[in-house]
Amino acid sequence: MFEEILEFLILGLVLGGIYAMFAVGLTLIFGVLDIVNVAHGEFLAIGGYALYIAMVVLGLPAAVGLVVAPVAVFVLGLAVYPLLFAPLQKRLGRRAPGPLFLVLTLGLSALLQNSLLAIAGGEFLSVPPAVKGGLDLSFTYISGQRLLILAVAGASLGLLFLFLRFHRQGMAIRAVAQNPAAAQSVGIPLGRIFTLTIALACGLAGLAGALIAPLFSVYPAVGFTLTIKAFAITILGGMGNLLGALVASLIIATLEALSVIVIPSEWQNAIAFGTMILVLLVRPQGLFGKKP
Repeated sequence: MFEEILEFLILGLVLGGIYAMFAVGLTLIFGVLDIVNVAHGEFLAIGGYALYIAMVVLGLPAAVGLVVAPVAVFVLGLAVYPLLFAPLQKRLGRRAPGPLFLVLTLGLSALLQNSLLAIAGGEFLSVPPAVKGGLDLSFTYISGQRLLILAVAGASLGLLFLFLRFHRQGMAIRAVAQNPAAAQSVGIPLGRIFTLTIALACGLAGLAGALIAPLFSVYPAVGFTLTIKAFAITILGGMGNLLGALVASLIIATLEALSVIVIPSEWQNAIAFGTMILVLLVRPQGLFGKKP
């Protein structure tokens, strides 16, 4: 029983890495722009398609594909704020921005998903693993792809937190998140910071999509379920709190992995949403959120 629990804990850690890369980006956008990006899952799907094109269509090495995918999604993310969010902000006046931006990102989600469907079709595309082999721990076997996910997720999230903590642009992002008006008054260009924030979040989602592509098939709606689950993770960790999103991702992933021992796997996806409902009823600000 102990070995079985340890095996599922390892699987939960791998799943938590994917959840964290995705949910931290979603949380970053909300914390800086106060926008819920419903289209975040489509950028994950684009990352998976980018890896498929690089490895399967063009025959490039997996390492090149894992670099090209997040960079391509990052570049695509650079266009989101100036082309969509900024024009809407200028026309809002005194109206509440939240509902309109929610509708805007919902429309972007439908546009991207249907564009992927029109271009690539609805087939489930298989991507070969970036790393072959694995690690035999006697009681379980961890594939090389899952080990790669652990390593890349840990490194990318670590670099993101270091960037936000020590880099000039990262500190500017934190300043805008805390007080946009004060940040603008000292010369920080809000438009540039908003653009960079969305691009970073999209790049993380694209990297997550590329990493899970060999484990799951690539198709237009691959990011939908993960987007809904990321909302639960964001609420659990505290809206806009990056550390909270990281911890909540690991908690949800571990609970989902261990739940298979006692409940049917069909109920696994209910863990995140059940936890979200419980947190909203007991502690609406989340684990790391501040009381209003």
